[in-house]
Amino acid sequence: MPEQLLDFPQYVERTEASRQRLLHPIAFDDDRDDLEWTVRDVIEELEYLVDMKATKAPEEFVDGVREQARRLLK
Repeated sequence: MPEQLLDFPQYVERTEASRQRLLHPIAFDDDRDDLEWTVRDVIEELEYLVDMKATKAPEEFVDGVREQARRLLK
């Protein structure tokens, strides 16, 4: 036999605690330093460097990778 559906007030009463917990920010939601944007940009730049590696001198490639590492570490 299928479970009986709750009316709206009963549903809210039963689910409100879970809903309230989901509204609280978690560590990954804290983006004050724009860290997520920086990481995504560095990944994009590294992909570009890898794609262009054949057309660059080895020193330029290494310098580019080091520059991206500095961006992540500051």
